[in-house]
Amino acid sequence: MNYLNMSRRNFLKSIGFSATTLAAYSSLTGCHWQKSNVNDKTGPGPNVVMIYLDDLNEYQLGCYGGDVYTPHMNSLAEQGIRFTRAYVTTSICTPSRYGLITGQYPSRCSHPDYIKEFPEKVQTEVRFNTSVNPDSLNLAKAMKKAGYVTGCVGKWDFGSPVPDSPHALEVFPSTDGWTKAADEVDIKDPKISALLKRNHNKLCSHAQRLGFDYAHALYRLNMEFWNHSLNIHNMEWVTDAAMKFIDKNKEQPFFLYMAPTLHHIPHPQESMLQADPKITMAGYLDVAPNVQPPRDTIIPRVKAAGYKPESAYCTWLDDGIGAVINLLKKHDLYDNTIVILMSDHQSRDKCSLYEGGVRTPCIIRYPKSVLAGQVSDNLMQNIDIAPTIFDMCDISPSANMAMDGRSVVSLLKGDEKPVHESLYFEYGWTRAVCTKRWKYLALRYSKKADKLKEQSGKRLYHDKQLEPMQHNVLLNHPNYWDADQLYDLTIDADETTNLAHDPKHQEVLKEMKNRLSAYVKSLGSHPFGEF
Repeated sequence: MNYLNMSRRNFLKSIGFSATTLAAYSSLTGCHWQKSNVNDKTGPGPNVVMIYLDDLNEYQLGCYGGDVYTPHMNSLAEQGIRFTRAYVTTSICTPSRYGLITGQYPSRCSHPDYIKEFPEKVQTEVRFNTSVNPDSLNLAKAMKKAGYVTGCVGKWDFGSPVPDSPHALEVFPSTDGWTKAADEVDIKDPKISALLKRNHNKLCSHAQRLGFDYAHALYRLNMEFWNHSLNIHNMEWVTDAAMKFIDKNKEQPFFLYMAPTLHHIPHPQESMLQADPKITMAGYLDVAPNVQPPRDTIIPRVKAAGYKPESAYCTWLDDGIGAVINLLKKHDLYDNTIVILMSDHQSRDKCSLYEGGVRTPCIIRYPKSVLAGQVSDNLMQNIDIAPTIFDMCDISPSANMAMDGRSVVSLLKGDEKPVHESLYFEYGWTRAVCTKRWKYLALRYSKKADKLKEQSGKRLYHDKQLEPMQHNVLLNHPNYWDADQLYDLTIDADETTNLAHDPKHQEVLKEMKNRLSAYVKSLGSHPFGEF
């Protein structure tokens, strides 16, 4: 049967779905393309603080069982809902953030560069290529249209203009920025600070094109990998920018996207202990931000609380989030502010679709509509955040903003009825789908990849980027190279026993393949292997 030339409806019929169950299946799987016709904001709603962390693992949060001192993030979980089966669509930074701000699967990316790379009938490869189209609608633009003032601080990574001197070549004459010459550059040099400020302002202007009224303390990608002196975290700088935004806009509804660079590499403990707090991506500051407990007090406090000093970097992040929470309390805004905390992915299996990559912490607090103290094992995903915020704020984008995600407000109120029966994931040459119990992962190389394999005579990882990191994933998963992988997550959360070839599980395998097929078909004219 030629699946590629079938309509989605006929395809679903071909795999055993009657006409009466088509709509229900779309709802349960998320295979839909939502368009909302709700009117714009009808009255003053709650503020929103969306905290999107970087490479945060569950063991780096006390409320997820981590042996770390994170009292402020723990309090969010105690006063709200903590999800144990929250996921992102993709376990690398750029597409994960794309999914959050658009509510779409990253393979729907409408940026001209992405469309040029993957025209119709060409298999897509989701990686660091899913820049947000400035001409398209997104979460920030919708909030702004609904009357909110919008702000963005921290890690950007939605796609950005090329810096005035990429790789810092104008002021750092070395070829790659990692040489001794680059290490010896004085960040305090006014010329270097001026260059950094110019690039930072250029990025902030680009952020405004995507719907943010206020943009500051931005990191274009991660830190500045082209120079050791700039390759540091500055949590206080990000926290200070977030607090200034709240102070300035406390009298009106606001939406703040706060994206700390922690816990991405380089290891934040090194920055916490050794880095100059005046060094920023906007130049060298005259005075270091004084908005969190001093860095030299963190380890003593961690030890006094009974935790290992090596975990102090987790408390450094928590201090920044705590400063924002305390400011909301000071202005009597805390209970009228939706606070969402989530990670862009975990780092254990980053660059893969295994649980240690796509499964992530997620906490939501808002006492007016979130039942406190909940721990939910229902499935939800980062693409659900945008429609959930719209639902909670009683606002909507125009009918032209289509989303794959669904509102999970019912779960926040304590309803145990699932919003999703399954979730879909994509990265490089892999696709996956999971239910509460089962996970199916498919590895299907594109035609270009097959040629590359023939030319090199080597196996290819799940994508052509970040191969050293993918090698670490390979070491954790013995079935990494298998084209079809089936895991029972109830007894094999580490995904080490592949049941795809077990005769006892062929019906389950068929069901999961059918689910994946439905997702792929719902995404349009881009094939994925035989799906």
